[in-house]
Amino acid sequence: MEVIFTINGKLFKVHPHHVPIENSLGSFIRKNAQLSGTKLVCREGGCGACIVNVNSEHPITKERQSWAVNSCLLPVFSCHGLDIVTVEGIGNKTKGFHAVQQRLAHFNGTQCGYCSPGMVMNMYSLLESKSGQVTMQE
Repeated sequence: MEVIFTINGKLFKVHPHHVPIENSLGSFIRKNAQLSGTKLVCREGGCGACIVNVNSEHPITKERQSWAVNSCLLPVFSCHGLDIVTVEGIGNKTKGFHAVQQRLAHFNGTQCGYCSPGMVMNMYSLLESKSGQVTMQE
């Protein structure tokens, strides 16, 4: 069974003969898509360093939905039809940084920086899910 999804707009077709069935999305992102911004640290969903943004169509309402996912917990073969965005997909030195990335850097919102991509993607996903209209409480 082949699964088809995108990562940062690039189409991926994944077949179990080429990728182990037990692979997580996080492992696939790092090994197969060769994107190193998504970190795999605890591999049990506790640290948040592996967070990516996922977009898909709601099966009933057909509305686009966006949410944060711990990519270390999501099996890659569960990603059929998803549009996945990693930290590399929202901004970089070449094309410019996203506002979340800029503010985190400007206000010294990091420690060593290793977990920063996960924090950025969590905040980015919240903004995306609320169409940019986030309250202070959220």
